[in-house]
Parts: sequence; structure tokens; C-alpha cells
Amino acid sequence: MNVPKNRKEYVEWYYKLHSCPLDKEGKLVGTFLANNVSGRVLDCGCGPVPQVWALCMPRATEISAIDVVEESVAFVKANLATRNQRLDKFSCYAKIAESAIGNLPEDYTDKQIDKIKSIGVADMAKHLPFNRGYFDTVLSLYSLGVLKDKRDLEHAIENIAGVLKRGGKLLHINSNGTNRNDVLPEYTWKGLPQATSVLKPILERHNFNNIEVSTFDVKSKSIYQYDKIYLLSAIKR
Repeated sequence: MNVPKNRKEYVEWYYKLHSCPLDKEGKLVGTFLANNVSGRVLDCGCGPVPQVWALCMPRATEISAIDVVEESVAFVKANLATRNQRLDKFSCYAKIAESAIGNLPEDYTDKQIDKIKSIGVADMAKHLPFNRGYFDTVLSLYSLGVLKDKRDLEHAIENIAGVLKRGGKLLHINSNGTNRNDVLPEYTWKGLPQATSVLKPILERHNFNNIEVSTFDVKSKSIYQYDKIYLLSAIKR
């Protein structure tokens, strides 16, 4: 796999990796989102693709997204501002939403992208710049797996709990990969939260219950090497 060495080029390359057709992992993640996401949504560690996964969230009413990598945030902002780049290569994601809720309106893609109200640079292990109890759903699409250590993981869950309303849902997806990313070291996977033995007690300390984890065998198609993904959901008490 020919991976760009430049940070900006890497971000665009990673975005294109998500184009159709979807592999097994993409279908699992998209279906998980379509069946569980609702209301106001925060995508923590969105990378350059929150506008892609937004197509799998038909019940979302408003989407905010943050990432620690400035190049990813800049790419998303530029992509969203260009109306003629409205994800024509990503129609397979909308089909997942259709399977969840039935027929979609013709302008479904534009309406979903327009639900993205804010995109900014922030570190969930330090601070989330949102009002307390604002969100109905918080997403971590692999992003908890790049945190430095258990201390950062604890801080991140504390901050997520703060912006999530009572009865709100945390959705976390991770793999069993522990791979380096030399182009964007911020995206190096350390594999910390994939085991429920690590994450579950932290969630319980921060008033989460109904913690459920499903494990699936997959075959990675990216620079990261792994063969399992974990889909976790938890409810804030």
C-alpha cells in the first residue's frame, strides 16, 4: 500500500479509503451507527470523515465533530464548503441508513451533511468545548484507541460523560491493532481500550451502565493491521 508521507496528503488519502464499496468492517460500523445514533451527536476524534459517517446517522438531528489533527479539521471544513463535492462516491453509506429507516428523500445526502454544525480542533483527553449535558450520543470511532495511556483514557471518559446528557449513549468502536502511524503520530493505535477489562471499570466510575460489547472478525484494508473489531455501547446514568 502506497501511503503518502505528507500530513495533508495523508488526510486526503485516508478520506478516499472510505469510498464505496464497503467491506465487512464498514458495513458493521455503519449499521451500528444507523441503529444506535440519535439526537445531538458529538464525533470525538472524527478524522477527515465525519461527513461520510453522517450518512449512516438518519436519526441524528445535529452533529458536532472534533479532532486533535489540524489537517483533518481543515480538510473537513474545505470539503463541506464545496457543494459540488457532495459525497457521490459514498452512496453505499446512505444505503445503510435506508435499510435502517426505510426509503430516504432524494436530498438525503445534503440534509445529512448540513446537520454538521461545528467542526474544530480539540483533545478529548483535555477538554471538550461544549455545554454540559448537551449531547444525546457521543461517538468514538476508533479514537479512544490512540490515547497515550490509561490516565488519558480516564480523562477522556470523564469529559465525554460531562457533555453527555443523562440517558445519553456512548458508542465506541475499536480494534485489536496496536500499530504505529509515522505520518500522523497522533493516530498511532495503542490498543488500550479494546479490552473491556480496561474500559468497563472506567465507564462505571463515570456513571455509565448497560455496557454491551460485540466482537467481530474482520480483515483490515488500511495501513493498520488487525483482525477483530469491538462495538461498544454504554448509557450514562
